[in-house]
Amino acid sequence: MGCLQSTGGGADGEASHQPHPKAYSWDKKEKINPADFTIENVSDKEVGRLPGSIKGQQFIIQNCQASQIYLLDHINTITIDDCSDCTIFVGPTTGSLFLRDCQDCVVMAACGQFRTRDCCKMEIFLLCQTQPIIEASTKMKFGCFQAFYPQLKDQFTGAGISVFNNNWSNIHDFTPVDGETNWSCFHQAAALSASFKLPEGEQFKSVGLNLDTELSVVPYTLGSPEYSAREAALVIIFFDESQHQRAMEFITSLKTRSADCKIQHSREVKMEVADAQRVFLTSEYNSAINRGAVIAFLCLGDDITEMCSKIGVEMNAASSNKAVYITPDSSTSRQQIDAFFSYAFMTMSM
Repeated sequence: MGCLQSTGGGADGEASHQPHPKAYSWDKKEKINPADFTIENVSDKEVGRLPGSIKGQQFIIQNCQASQIYLLDHINTITIDDCSDCTIFVGPTTGSLFLRDCQDCVVMAACGQFRTRDCCKMEIFLLCQTQPIIEASTKMKFGCFQAFYPQLKDQFTGAGISVFNNNWSNIHDFTPVDGETNWSCFHQAAALSASFKLPEGEQFKSVGLNLDTELSVVPYTLGSPEYSAREAALVIIFFDESQHQRAMEFITSLKTRSADCKIQHSREVKMEVADAQRVFLTSEYNSAINRGAVIAFLCLGDDITEMCSKIGVEMNAASSNKAVYITPDSSTSRQQIDAFFSYAFMTMSM
């Protein structure tokens, strides 16, 4: 009966027992130079990182004054400390953005979580997947993230952030003061172009950063306050391979038909059967919601239900399955809006 023999041997013909070097996963990782992902001690300069230069790494900005800083790539997490009189653009950030000890800055950022501590006189144009938090911060103003450059859409995908999940106006003040308001909201898209400085140097200017609301990768939403004074409609776009494109086409079509019609809130969320039953008041849409996450808009404006319904009919006619749901009339829209967004906002705040 034969035996398996070693393919190696020592000088005496016996199998070698020399240990083989082990290959560990961390040996294969690209070596990271922290300096490549840090901007610090900059004064009166335009600096930053171009698309493809961060690639989801952590980033630090600290001790910068009177400068324009553009991080035009997706990021893991970022901290911004001790900065004043700066304009800062932060590309899609998977995790947290933490601002500490900053003042008189304008920041545009998209992130999973947002928090400030000991900040003052800040203008923040934000997309945040969860509820933004401020702590020991005063004179804070918030607006909706609005930006475009060719790589931005793919960077949102790389960061795992939905452009439709924007909780920018639902601020939680962790340290409120009786009789004082530490934060407020911009409720017009023009506020961004009036505050945010675009790149002037050719290196960053050539990327094509644009603040035009019509081009923005993130839809413009009014956010809070509540919508009680206006006619409202709930629009739900069901999952398929064209869902995101269809959602943006819906917004474009709505704007084209009436400049007065606005989107108060948007949300991308996976609905459960119980949620669908509560919102639609029927089981007719169970198979549609089982296909994947839905994208929903709370739309406002005169005759908004009729206008959204016409767009929905056109989209459904062009699709082979249920593509869009529109609340059928204004009398039932409030119930359905409340049923959908009470669940949607609960998940956004987590």
